[in-house]
Amino acid sequence: MTGRRLLVLGGAAVVVIAGAFVLWLQAGLVYSFGALALGGNGLQSHLSASAAGLTSGDYAEALGQADEAMSSAEWLDRSAHTPQVELLGYVPYLGTAVMNWQLLASASTQIAGSTENLLQLYGDLSGKSGGPRIFSDGAINLERLTDLPAKVATADASLAAAQQALMDMQTSSRTAVLLDKIRDKALKEMKPVRQAVSALRGIAPTLPDALGANGPRRYLVAIENQAEMRASGGAPLSLLMVEFDNGRISIPIKGQTSTQLFPPLNAPVVWWGPGGNPFFDSNPRNDPFVVTNTHPNLLFSGREMVGAWAGGGFPPVDGVITIDLSAIAAVLNATGPIASDAYGQVNGEQLGKILLVDAYQTFGQSDATARQEANQQLLDDLLNRILGGDDLVAAAQAMLSTAPGRHVQFWMRNAALEQLAIDSGTAGEVSDPGEGDWSALYTQNGNQSKVDVFQQRNVLVTAQLNADGSAHVTQQMTVANATPADRPEGPPERIGYETSWLKAAYVMYVPDAATNYRVTYPQGFAVRPFKNHQQLGGGWANDGFGHRFVRVVGWTKPAGQAVVSIDYDMPAGTFSGPGGELYYALEALPQSLWNPSILTVQVNAPAGFVPVPQEGMKTQGSSAVVSAVQSAPVDVAMTFTR
Repeated sequence: MTGRRLLVLGGAAVVVIAGAFVLWLQAGLVYSFGALALGGNGLQSHLSASAAGLTSGDYAEALGQADEAMSSAEWLDRSAHTPQVELLGYVPYLGTAVMNWQLLASASTQIAGSTENLLQLYGDLSGKSGGPRIFSDGAINLERLTDLPAKVATADASLAAAQQALMDMQTSSRTAVLLDKIRDKALKEMKPVRQAVSALRGIAPTLPDALGANGPRRYLVAIENQAEMRASGGAPLSLLMVEFDNGRISIPIKGQTSTQLFPPLNAPVVWWGPGGNPFFDSNPRNDPFVVTNTHPNLLFSGREMVGAWAGGGFPPVDGVITIDLSAIAAVLNATGPIASDAYGQVNGEQLGKILLVDAYQTFGQSDATARQEANQQLLDDLLNRILGGDDLVAAAQAMLSTAPGRHVQFWMRNAALEQLAIDSGTAGEVSDPGEGDWSALYTQNGNQSKVDVFQQRNVLVTAQLNADGSAHVTQQMTVANATPADRPEGPPERIGYETSWLKAAYVMYVPDAATNYRVTYPQGFAVRPFKNHQQLGGGWANDGFGHRFVRVVGWTKPAGQAVVSIDYDMPAGTFSGPGGELYYALEALPQSLWNPSILTVQVNAPAGFVPVPQEGMKTQGSSAVVSAVQSAPVDVAMTFTR
């Protein structure tokens, strides 16, 4: 064979090999991109369908969709690890893209796996996974409960791995802008899930003891009435004590606060409370139980309730759970109506009107006992349904969905449980966020009227920014006593639940960094100072946690309204952005009213600055306005540029 022929054959072989390599590379990449598209589209749709199935109560559908999501995630993983893609990882400028592809695939697999784990955990709790329920027929399966920490840890580890994979992605280049947005969206959506699972992981080991594995544990449950408000919740007009003893659940004590538990009518009891609470001017206390939750912060009010309960001669308790009618209405919406001899079929939408409005008109003052008995029977029927176990998970989900509005709150003697409540935002904590502006405004009923159910509240926060990042802020609270016109005005002394007048205390905080603060109120109103506590001048006081507030008291007639406001200065630099822009931030805390407050925030920037538009914002010149319903903490953020 001549050299020329050998050269031709060698060249042909190279062409064949190169062609085969190109075909191999093309086939692999086609497969990879196809698998990427198939897996990506399927993962998103199946995860959404799984969540929808769980929300609708179709556990089998949710689990099936989670399995499909895992299959889609496996397609994604296969797409990122073919030999062809691995080879491209060594090519300059393509290596980063391949690495991001593989990290995204890894995160997807971890997210799908954690979804399956969490659904399995849900099935164990609800009994829908085929095994015995953890909770059933008024008892807790403590043996199954001990398996909970390992399952939660597995789900938490999967979410942590997914989060780390997403954070490791390199998205700083121009070509990765879209990928950066996808990554940030995924991290944002993962954050609350990760927080919830991490919190559950921390608390799971303590649950057996908290539920009576090592001796009885008792918890006071206060059913709060939003027709008569306190700062930290509705008046605690109905109480029950839940006891957990080696898995068994019982309610040995329950009844109406005023007549059955503290007769003859809200009789005062003696107890020792936290010394820093300005709403009580001495220790020991000598007051009725129904005023124990006057402090806006449940970290104090919970301790007062525990103390007053023991002061009434009842067994000491390990914690307090407050639940109001907004939370109970959510439970009824989730589990179905309850039949009442006094009220007929009661569902969530009707509950407020029936118990907070109609009951007081149907049963007069002379029939108060009949009203209380009817309300107690309704509550008993609801508890029997929940303690049966069939609706526990649905009821818990519905109830906790109202927690951001402080309709469910927890104070726990156990430090780990209390920290969980604080971390999850269910501890009723009132605290300055430490940066930006802060709004924490509360009303407190002072004449035992039941007209707070008609309260219509609007809060207007107006901030005048200055170029140095300082601001002058005014917070104006307008409270309308929107009692129906056909309701009688009531007795001349304007006291009790038959009156349509409202005597209220307006409790208003200023941010910790505020200076030159003052309060403005209508004629006939007055500042009511706090006795025997740190005074800051003008009726302002330390709330016991280092925050400053003032209390103003006044009467509001039926169909009337009261306007009370505070104004103050925030120091230079508070609202300065890193690039010379102005950045206004506000955290506004809610009160658990039956009709949530409407918050409006108007920020005026100095000359030369204009607001950066955002969804829901109205702008005009250098001013911007946003509004929100305060059914949960509201975070406002506005940026103004030159």
